[in-house]
Amino acid sequence: HEAELTAYALRKLNEIPEVQVYGDTNPDTAERRLGVISFNINGVSHALVSAVLSYEGAIGVRSGCFCAHTYVKSLLHVSDDESALLERQILARDRSQIPGAVRASFGLYNTTAEIDELVAMVKKIVAGDYSDQYVMDKEKGEFRPNNYHVDFEKYFKF
Repeated sequence: HEAELTAYALRKLNEIPEVQVYGDTNPDTAERRLGVISFNINGVSHALVSAVLSYEGAIGVRSGCFCAHTYVKSLLHVSDDESALLERQILARDRSQIPGAVRASFGLYNTTAEIDELVAMVKKIVAGDYSDQYVMDKEKGEFRPNNYHVDFEKYFKF
């Protein structure tokens, strides 16, 4: 099931020229890989893609370097000079420029309909058809909708 979902998702994502899929992109070999697809959308921050998928599509993905910083920097062709600059920025509490990717994972509970929703949202992001009201928390390197606030006391009282 996982291989079928992965192959289906690869076919769909490979049809979008603005999407860069990392790793083996061949749907015919999906049974030899995990049900995980990492990708970027040309010209759009991985952190923004992740936020739009979450807030506007209710789609949970992971964004960043996935605890594999050295590998992701290599995959994204980050030079030693760029890496040194990024380290200085991180030490200055600015994670806004950290390179990374978006990762969608599939399991036995997922469906092709959910992949269709992911692909539809990716196409909307490619087209710029999403809210322009996102702000970045530079210290975290994450986007959220402007004026977004969770009233935790509404859900949790101590």
